[in-house]
Amino acid sequence: MGDTERTMLTAVVPMKSTEFAKSRLAPVLDAAGRRALAQQMLDHVLATLRDAGLGSVRVAGDNQGKGDLNADVTEAARLVEREGASHLLLVMADLPYLAADDIAALIEAGRDNAVVIAEAKDGGTNAMLLKPPTVLEFAFATHRPSATFHAESARRAGIEPVILRRPGLARDIDTPADLAALVADHPAYQVFRHVA
Repeated sequence: MGDTERTMLTAVVPMKSTEFAKSRLAPVLDAAGRRALAQQMLDHVLATLRDAGLGSVRVAGDNQGKGDLNADVTEAARLVEREGASHLLLVMADLPYLAADDIAALIEAGRDNAVVIAEAKDGGTNAMLLKPPTVLEFAFATHRPSATFHAESARRAGIEPVILRRPGLARDIDTPADLAALVADHPAYQVFRHVA
């Protein structure tokens, strides 16, 4: 991606307040541990986006704990579009396996496609590349696989989406089993080994 095109791409990382993040890990991790884990994963995602060469990166979230991810993401998409972004790269904050190559693959897939969906291991959506940023209605956390919903939404808009499946984009941390696997796999998360 050339510099001119890159300036039109804005990355947004949705993030609940760390006070409320990773509540499904409460059986194995106290509130302070969940905050620390959420912050460490967010820092990793932001560093990975920088390593991938993205200059325009922002965190979008609700610090009041209402936790309406769809409203937060919709507001962020509208904002970056008003600011002149032609492409939105949306990347979830809980992707400790994410690598710069995964970001490059998303961007590459978006060269010829208006909607690229990175599917999570459970059928959710862990990242998307959208052009324009407001091309889709967001449907996270709707108790159904959001990757399918987002793909259907794209098709309703006349767009055939690309579904991207890569381990670095698929492996998020939602359950105690996810955390146990992360601690076993990843030296940077050994601090959490006593709970996993």
